[in-house]
Amino acid sequence: MLHKFSFVFVLTLTTIVVGISPQTGFAAETMSDTRAKDYAEIQTLIVKYAHVYDSRDVEGYVSVFAEDAQFTFGGNTLNGRADIREFITEVANSPVPEIKSYHSISNTLIEFVSDTEAHHVSYWQIVSGPVDGAFTVNNMGVYEDVIVKQNGQWLIQKRNIPQ
Repeated sequence: MLHKFSFVFVLTLTTIVVGISPQTGFAAETMSDTRAKDYAEIQTLIVKYAHVYDSRDVEGYVSVFAEDAQFTFGGNTLNGRADIREFITEVANSPVPEIKSYHSISNTLIEFVSDTEAHHVSYWQIVSGPVDGAFTVNNMGVYEDVIVKQNGQWLIQKRNIPQ
């Protein structure tokens, strides 16, 4: 009987201690309204990038980057909006076969460094296929970004797509 009482006592005490202890690990930190708004704006920025690329919207694409942004991918580095505009203009003006492509972004992680800088990482896939046929995964990778807030707007300062 004493053994059973000791076991129940220890179990109850452990439950109480764990219940009142501060939680660590993957528990979400409490966000202020401003931080939650910034988080949502960065998520929207990342989604906008995919949509404007897929629709070949040159000005929309350029608008997600800071004026002095750096974009590194596939052994290439674009420096500033002028380089980025030249790149996306070539993409937009390339012949479009009867194939549709869409970016799919997942596992987004945003960590704030300060009130005006955040780091973003997410996985991406491009699914594509004939307009009237089946789609397949065409390409995939990781975005590694530095996002900055300039004049009240979150923009991509550095984007790296490692190979």
